[in-house]
Amino acid sequence: MICIIDGLGFFRPLPHSVYLQILGRLYDPVIPLSNMKYLVIFLFLIVPIGVSFALEPQSMASDNHVMINLHQTKSMDNLEVTFSEIDDSRCPSDVTCVWEGRASVTLHIYDHLQNQTIILTTNETPSKNVGVYKISLIDILPYPVSTKNISQDYVVIISISKNQSETILLPLKQFKNGVKPELVECNSGLSLIIKNNDGHPACVKPETKARLIDRNWATNVT
Repeated sequence: MICIIDGLGFFRPLPHSVYLQILGRLYDPVIPLSNMKYLVIFLFLIVPIGVSFALEPQSMASDNHVMINLHQTKSMDNLEVTFSEIDDSRCPSDVTCVWEGRASVTLHIYDHLQNQTIILTTNETPSKNVGVYKISLIDILPYPVSTKNISQDYVVIISISKNQSETILLPLKQFKNGVKPELVECNSGLSLIIKNNDGHPACVKPETKARLIDRNWATNVT
């Protein structure tokens, strides 16, 4: 793909018809040589721009919005999220209050390694990190009305984003932070073992893991 820069500084694809016209001029037998060199220079300038723009990696983390009913569990990526409780003291929409109130939702998170409970509160604690994921509170519906019981109608809308560049803590650091040895997370390409001499977790290459287990220096984690 060949791109050009428009008047606002944005990259725009070069129209196919224009591209064909440029190529046609290059092969025109009557085109002056003095003008042809400018066309060649133009192509050499815009081709690298187009290629670099097309191949530029997406650095922004993915961001998914999820709606979960009260007492419902939904799975996305490597997470299972359960909307278990709500504490809603928001001022009903048909009442005049001196304070707008707040609402808190309790979510149980399971990442296939361990369970974690987080509480997200409007205007106070709208987001929390769970491993490499950031879970943010978008909205809690419906909004309270003084004349209607909505206790079983609640739906929470959250966003789940994953920072692809975030590094995993060292095994010993995870262990000292309270993670059980068998639940320690390793970087891609490494395998988890438990060292027999001190019971500490370690992440090693698969071939190293096999040798350590054969020599009874480590225990396999399944």
